[in-house]
Amino acid sequence: MDTSPATPTPDAPRWATQTIVLATLAVMALLLLTRLGHYALWDDEAGTALEAKGILRTGDTSIVMDHGNYVFYLNAMLVRNFHDRSTPPLASYLAALSFALFGESAWSARLPFALLGLATAWLLLRWAARAGVVPLAVFALALLGNVSLLLYFRQCRYYGPAIFFSAAVAWVYWRWRGGTRGLLALAGLSVLLFLSNYLNYLALYACLAMDYCRWRRHERPLRARDWFTLLGPQVLLNGAAACVWNPLLTGFGAHEAGNTLAQRLLLCWWNWRDLNRCEYFALPLILMALALGLARDHLWLRRGVVALAVYLAVLALFSPQIVAGTTDADVRYLAPVIPLGLALETGVICACAQGRPRWAILGALVVFGCNLFNGGPWLPAGLRSTFVCYVRELAAPLPEPYTPTAAWINQNVPAGASVWVVPITNIYPLMFHAPNALYAWQLRWPPDPAYAQLPAIQFAGREPPDYLIAFGPFLKPMMEWVNGMNRPDVHYALVDTLEVFWSDRYRPELFWHAFTPTMDFDRRTEAVYVFQRVTPPIAVGKSSG
Repeated sequence: MDTSPATPTPDAPRWATQTIVLATLAVMALLLLTRLGHYALWDDEAGTALEAKGILRTGDTSIVMDHGNYVFYLNAMLVRNFHDRSTPPLASYLAALSFALFGESAWSARLPFALLGLATAWLLLRWAARAGVVPLAVFALALLGNVSLLLYFRQCRYYGPAIFFSAAVAWVYWRWRGGTRGLLALAGLSVLLFLSNYLNYLALYACLAMDYCRWRRHERPLRARDWFTLLGPQVLLNGAAACVWNPLLTGFGAHEAGNTLAQRLLLCWWNWRDLNRCEYFALPLILMALALGLARDHLWLRRGVVALAVYLAVLALFSPQIVAGTTDADVRYLAPVIPLGLALETGVICACAQGRPRWAILGALVVFGCNLFNGGPWLPAGLRSTFVCYVRELAAPLPEPYTPTAAWINQNVPAGASVWVVPITNIYPLMFHAPNALYAWQLRWPPDPAYAQLPAIQFAGREPPDYLIAFGPFLKPMMEWVNGMNRPDVHYALVDTLEVFWSDRYRPELFWHAFTPTMDFDRRTEAVYVFQRVTPPIAVGKSSG
């Protein structure tokens, strides 16, 4: 990539760069758009889509849905005055715009984020082209081969905007040669990043501040007027947004206080380990980038590795993830570092090839075509080509639990009948895809005074739901509740078993993503189970096959 922001390398031949860029974008479009709406929205995606529905109705991130439903995620932790006031709103507004244009579906919910993926690829390829044809070709292979990046852009979630605007901010910062227009563009893109995800904005600006203080101020220092142009719009617009959508002013604000400093240091290690496991980058090549940056004085490699380290450290320090009770990092917060990792790997491959294009391309095919350098033989998934696995999944998608469960509700549950779902987060995909039911028991009892006037069905244990739905291992606690209920007038019977594996294995994190279906599961404990309230109890049971 560029050897210096002030002294770019000569542009590659126009015909060669255009051919590589257009071919890469065409393949990228296929990889991003094929079967985009096949899977139902999983819980976090559904939360964004439901907020988008609230925006279409009210213009704001309302949690009030049709048919008496509310989106009280985590006991209304994100909510103030019946609006989501914790989550940066840009992703929900993008989904709302898509709904207004194309109707409400999983496909339209994900479309704007997939298009941002194409925009990101175009921006990064244009950046890489400045280094020459061979680095551009290597980087193109890196983009196409990174399945984590592809999966994040196929989600109705903040990942796509956060990656795109992070890359755009970095591009303008790197290319800035002076002038007000560039600083205003940097400020505007930064505001959009802030509205995408606060953590990613904070981490990126920590990287920029470090890079500016250590290197950039010696190349092109900012004057007082420049600082005002860059920071003034951000203080004004980001401050206005933070007055409305601010997690510190909701129940979510105290969520991250549960971690000690030692646990955050542990999380920092997990970040490095799990980004390698999820193939954001191959950790050995990042170490090689640092070594080359020091030994051969490749300044941009050194700056890139330092920026990556700062980004991961800041996320570990401010992440809302609670370390106790888990062993995996919430790598989704770190998705914007994928392009930087790919750039560093490209730099290492090209430096090692030493001007021999064939060796560079061969190295790229090995590094980006399989997980060998991520430790594939020692990973739970084993040595594999994740790209090949991804293409196979596009050709033959996996069974998933939400679509058949939503179909069952739409076919069998009368409009307005109440449904309790466990785990509680599985309510939201069903609320989006089967919206006519009333989804019960999202709030604890006794209630927060703000919700005390809501119907009793919204509070756990206050009014028996009409239907119960248990996903896999959550059947046992649901049965314990049913058997322990001290209500002789209320009985439930199992009315259907949906013979599909209960877990949503198509999330974007590779350590939670399955590329092959789970077929040999135990139908007694790992399917989806539907109970209906009956009085008196009846002996009903069947399997949907």
